[in-house]
Amino acid sequence: MHDNILFRPVIRMKPLARVEKSNLSSRIYEEIRSRLMNGQYAPGDRLRINDLAEKLGTSITPVREAIFRLVSEQALEMTAATSIMVPALDADTVGEIQLMRRLLEGAAAKQAAQRITPKEIRHLSLTHDEFIEAVAVSPSEAAERNRDFHFELMAAAGMPTLSATVETMWVRMGPLLHTFHSHLPPREISNRSHPHYRVLAALRKGDAEGASQAIQEDIEWGQRVLLEWMAERERDEVAAT
Repeated sequence: MHDNILFRPVIRMKPLARVEKSNLSSRIYEEIRSRLMNGQYAPGDRLRINDLAEKLGTSITPVREAIFRLVSEQALEMTAATSIMVPALDADTVGEIQLMRRLLEGAAAKQAAQRITPKEIRHLSLTHDEFIEAVAVSPSEAAERNRDFHFELMAAAGMPTLSATVETMWVRMGPLLHTFHSHLPPREISNRSHPHYRVLAALRKGDAEGASQAIQEDIEWGQRVLLEWMAERERDEVAAT
């Protein structure tokens, strides 16, 4: 993937929230990290420390500290002293991240099936319904509801360390996943064969292995469609040069 990604969707950027003076670096870190996870930045977008400081109403120093922290987590790339880029992940990196997600989220789903409450299942089902409804009208909303489904499932497992580890992967994938949801035809998500339905069915039965397999199939399916889309866009870029 290159900086000048073809067919990039128009992302309506929410204004950066001004932060309080106490613990500025951590607050700025969380603000930018949240925007990355939510897909409010696209792969290849460039951020400038001076611009961020001005929009946040802070000095440059806490912004730089937050940026360095995100760069160390590979959520951002430093391209110059004051210029930062949202990484455009390649197929190998996507494959590695998705493999780690399958293993960790699969383990969480197995644990969740053994301890999830009926109330949590009902809430998880409602989140999935909201996801399905959103795909036809709002890619950004659909991406957020899909993420909510996965994190609610992990929360039900009661494994906070695992969830925090997986969250770092979602931060890295967020910009690309938003672009992916913007181009994926709704019919590929909205039908009753979506793996989320099998996750919910396994949870209702207390089927730990079934829940683990279903969420891993969900991640694997998403990876396959995502990589096919990336390859198609790569071919379009080459043809356009």
